[in-house]
Amino acid sequence: MPETNQWRFIEVGRLVLITKGKYENKVATILDVVDQNRVLVDSPALKDSGVWTGVPRHVASLKDLEPTPVTTKIQRGLRVGGLVKELEAQNTIGKWSELAWAKKITFHAARANINDFDRFRVDRARRQRAFCLRKKFAEKLTKAGKEAKAKKAFKA
Repeated sequence: MPETNQWRFIEVGRLVLITKGKYENKVATILDVVDQNRVLVDSPALKDSGVWTGVPRHVASLKDLEPTPVTTKIQRGLRVGGLVKELEAQNTIGKWSELAWAKKITFHAARANINDFDRFRVDRARRQRAFCLRKKFAEKLTKAGKEAKAKKAFKA
Protein backbone atom coordinates (compact mmCIF):
# COMPACT_ATOMS: atom_id res chain seq x y z
CA MET A 1 0.00 0.00 0.00
CA PRO A 2 1.46 3.42 -0.94
CA GLU A 3 2.42 5.87 1.78
CA THR A 4 0.65 8.80 0.13
CA ASN A 5 -2.53 8.76 -1.87
CA GLN A 6 -3.69 10.78 -4.84
CA TRP A 7 -6.82 12.11 -3.12
CA ARG A 8 -6.86 15.79 -2.29
CA PHE A 9 -8.65 15.80 1.05
CA ILE A 10 -9.90 18.94 2.70
CA GLU A 11 -7.52 19.19 5.64
CA VAL A 12 -5.69 21.79 7.70
CA GLY A 13 -2.66 22.94 5.75
CA ARG A 14 -4.03 22.08 2.29
CA LEU A 15 -3.39 24.73 -0.35
CA VAL A 16 -6.60 25.60 -2.20
CA LEU A 17 -7.30 27.59 -5.35
CA ILE A 18 -10.19 30.03 -5.06
CA THR A 19 -12.36 29.58 -8.16
CA LYS A 20 -15.09 32.19 -7.66
CA GLY A 21 -15.56 35.62 -6.22
CA LYS A 22 -13.29 38.51 -5.39
CA TYR A 23 -10.16 36.37 -5.01
CA GLU A 24 -10.60 34.20 -8.10
CA ASN A 25 -7.45 32.35 -9.28
CA LYS A 26 -5.61 33.06 -6.05
CA VAL A 27 -4.35 30.44 -3.61
CA ALA A 28 -4.87 30.23 0.13
CA THR A 29 -4.15 27.76 2.93
CA ILE A 30 -6.87 26.01 4.93
CA LEU A 31 -6.41 26.89 8.60
CA ASP A 32 -9.49 25.23 10.08
CA VAL A 33 -12.54 23.26 9.01
CA VAL A 34 -15.68 25.06 10.23
CA ASP A 35 -18.20 22.45 9.08
CA GLN A 36 -18.73 20.12 6.15
CA ASN A 37 -19.32 23.02 3.76
CA ARG A 38 -17.02 25.80 4.99
CA VAL A 39 -13.36 26.29 5.90
CA LEU A 40 -11.22 29.09 7.32
CA VAL A 41 -8.61 30.19 4.77
CA ASP A 42 -5.76 32.68 4.80
CA SER A 43 -3.02 33.70 2.41
CA PRO A 44 -0.71 36.32 3.86
CA ALA A 45 1.22 38.48 1.43
CA LEU A 46 4.76 37.13 1.20
CA LYS A 47 7.79 38.90 -0.21
CA ASP A 48 8.95 38.01 -3.75
CA SER A 49 5.81 36.18 -4.75
CA GLY A 50 3.23 37.05 -7.39
CA VAL A 51 0.73 34.34 -6.44
CA TRP A 52 0.47 35.17 -2.75
CA THR A 53 -1.45 38.41 -3.03
CA GLY A 54 -2.79 38.56 0.48
CA VAL A 55 -6.18 36.84 0.52
CA PRO A 56 -7.47 37.90 3.94
CA ARG A 57 -8.42 35.39 6.62
CA HIS A 58 -12.06 34.52 6.08
CA VAL A 59 -14.51 31.65 6.05
CA ALA A 60 -14.96 30.32 2.51
CA SER A 61 -17.44 27.87 1.06
CA LEU A 62 -16.02 24.63 -0.33
CA LYS A 63 -18.08 25.25 -3.46
CA ASP A 64 -15.72 28.13 -4.27
CA LEU A 65 -12.47 26.25 -3.58
CA GLU A 66 -10.46 23.65 -5.46
CA PRO A 67 -7.95 21.66 -3.37
CA THR A 68 -4.45 21.41 -4.83
CA PRO A 69 -1.94 18.59 -4.29
CA VAL A 70 0.25 20.88 -2.15
CA THR A 71 0.05 20.71 1.66
CA THR A 72 1.82 22.41 4.53
CA LYS A 73 2.19 20.80 7.95
CA ILE A 74 0.65 23.39 10.28
CA GLN A 75 -1.46 23.52 13.43
CA ARG A 76 -5.14 24.37 13.38
CA GLY A 77 -5.93 28.11 13.46
CA LEU A 78 -2.32 29.24 13.08
CA ARG A 79 -1.84 33.03 13.17
CA VAL A 80 -0.33 35.02 10.32
CA GLY A 81 3.27 35.13 11.59
CA GLY A 82 3.45 31.39 12.18
CA LEU A 83 1.78 30.69 8.85
CA VAL A 84 4.31 32.82 6.97
CA LYS A 85 7.21 30.99 8.70
CA GLU A 86 5.80 27.55 7.85
CA LEU A 87 5.01 28.46 4.25
CA GLU A 88 8.56 29.70 3.72
CA ALA A 89 10.21 26.85 5.66
CA GLN A 90 8.33 24.11 3.77
CA ASN A 91 8.66 25.88 0.39
CA THR A 92 4.93 25.72 -0.27
CA ILE A 93 5.18 28.60 -2.72
CA GLY A 94 7.86 26.82 -4.74
CA LYS A 95 5.88 23.58 -4.85
CA TRP A 96 2.80 25.41 -6.13
CA SER A 97 4.80 27.38 -8.69
CA GLU A 98 6.28 24.18 -10.16
CA LEU A 99 2.87 22.63 -10.84
CA ALA A 100 1.58 22.72 -14.41
CA TRP A 101 -1.71 23.98 -12.99
CA ALA A 102 -0.09 27.17 -11.63
CA LYS A 103 1.86 27.70 -14.84
CA LYS A 104 -1.33 27.36 -16.86
CA ILE A 105 -3.12 29.97 -14.73
CA THR A 106 -0.17 32.35 -15.11
CA PHE A 107 -0.11 31.75 -18.87
CA HIS A 108 -3.84 32.41 -19.25
CA ALA A 109 -3.57 35.60 -17.18
CA ALA A 110 -0.69 36.84 -19.33
CA ARG A 111 -2.56 36.07 -22.56
CA ALA A 112 -5.68 37.85 -21.27
CA ASN A 113 -3.72 41.01 -20.46
CA ILE A 114 -1.85 41.51 -23.74
CA ASN A 115 -2.71 44.34 -26.11
CA ASP A 116 -3.80 44.02 -29.72
CA PHE A 117 -0.32 44.38 -31.21
CA ASP A 118 1.13 41.69 -28.93
CA ARG A 119 -1.78 39.40 -29.81
CA PHE A 120 -0.95 39.93 -33.49
CA ARG A 121 2.74 39.10 -32.84
CA VAL A 122 1.81 35.90 -30.98
CA ASP A 123 -0.48 34.84 -33.83
CA ARG A 124 2.20 35.59 -36.43
CA ALA A 125 4.79 33.55 -34.52
CA ARG A 126 2.33 30.65 -34.24
CA ARG A 127 1.76 30.72 -38.01
CA GLN A 128 5.50 30.77 -38.76
CA ARG A 129 6.06 27.83 -36.41
CA ALA A 130 3.27 25.87 -38.10
CA PHE A 131 4.70 26.67 -41.55
CA CYS A 132 8.15 25.33 -40.56
CA LEU A 133 6.63 22.16 -39.12
CA ARG A 134 4.54 21.51 -42.23
CA LYS A 135 7.59 22.08 -44.44
CA LYS A 136 9.72 19.56 -42.48
CA PHE A 137 6.86 17.07 -42.47
CA ALA A 138 6.52 17.39 -46.25
CA GLU A 139 10.26 16.83 -46.68
CA LYS A 140 10.08 13.63 -44.62
CA LEU A 141 7.10 12.42 -46.66
CA THR A 142 8.96 13.14 -49.90
CA LYS A 143 12.00 11.17 -48.67
CA ALA A 144 9.67 8.30 -47.80
CA GLY A 145 8.35 8.31 -51.38
CA LYS A 146 4.92 9.78 -50.63
CA GLU A 147 5.00 12.86 -52.87
CA ALA A 148 1.21 13.11 -53.20
CA LYS A 149 0.76 13.23 -49.43
CA ALA A 150 3.65 15.70 -49.15
CA LYS A 151 2.06 17.99 -51.72
CA LYS A 152 -1.22 17.88 -49.80
CA ALA A 153 0.51 18.59 -46.43
CA PHE A 154 2.57 21.50 -47.69
CA LYS A 155 1.17 24.02 -50.14
CA ALA A 156 3.57 26.97 -50.45
